[in-house]
Amino acid sequence: MLKLLLGRAGTGKTHTLLELMTRRGPERPQVLIVPEQHSHDMERRLCAIGGSPVSRYAEVLSFTRLADRVFSAGGGLAAPALDAGGRLLLMYTALQGVAGQMKVYARPSRRPAFLTGLLATVDELKTCAVTPEHLWTAGSETGGEEGDKLLDLSLIYGAYEALTARQGADPRDKLTRLARLLETCPWARGRDFYVDGFTDFTPQERLVLRRLLVQGQSVTAALTCDRLEEDEDGGGIFSPARRTARQLLRLARDAGVPQELELRTQAARPRTPALAHLERELFAP
Repeated sequence: MLKLLLGRAGTGKTHTLLELMTRRGPERPQVLIVPEQHSHDMERRLCAIGGSPVSRYAEVLSFTRLADRVFSAGGGLAAPALDAGGRLLLMYTALQGVAGQMKVYARPSRRPAFLTGLLATVDELKTCAVTPEHLWTAGSETGGEEGDKLLDLSLIYGAYEALTARQGADPRDKLTRLARLLETCPWARGRDFYVDGFTDFTPQERLVLRRLLVQGQSVTAALTCDRLEEDEDGGGIFSPARRTARQLLRLARDAGVPQELELRTQAARPRTPALAHLERELFAP
């Protein structure tokens, strides 16, 4: 089941999630997923609400730490991973291996800056779950110089992927590997998951969330926005969170998972009227 908890700042969304985790008690494991920089603060707040015993059945993880937890249970934690230097060398090897087949990059530069730029492009493609096959299809349909660039990038990307499959895992593939492992590993089964602190999710993270929706007992996500519908102009400070909420609802529908929406409108505690007014109107037209 997917439950979305929507509300402006100060409506008690995070506190509600932490209370839910402690209230459900030790009958099944509870997992809160937050951005890496928020994990320590959330661990302290969880212990402040539930006391020391809460650590026996509840934990706070980032997506990266979640991957390590699943790999330790389902295998893959000890797989060799490339460091920055290894990735650079493999990109150089991949580039040299396909240089004779390329058009735009027929004489590729050997400068480290060029290789670093290619790695940054591959990182972005991996984050967006774009494969070499997707690039090849797009390049074939586009045609012209732009199409040739996409075809060349597809060749480079494919060669790099083939090398990493033999030499060591690319760290940027960690969440993709996690989503793939969750298809067969029952680690998420019977657990309640909570998601907080995010404005949006990368396609890789959405792949993981889809698997958690299918396997987990429930997924509850808190998002900072005042409603699900967009403003008339389609913009506004809450637009990214609203778009993320719709993406999560679509994920749940595609996975055949029930959805529930709760909108918080009241402040969780009394607020100074001047500050409350500032929070409401600061980003207004």
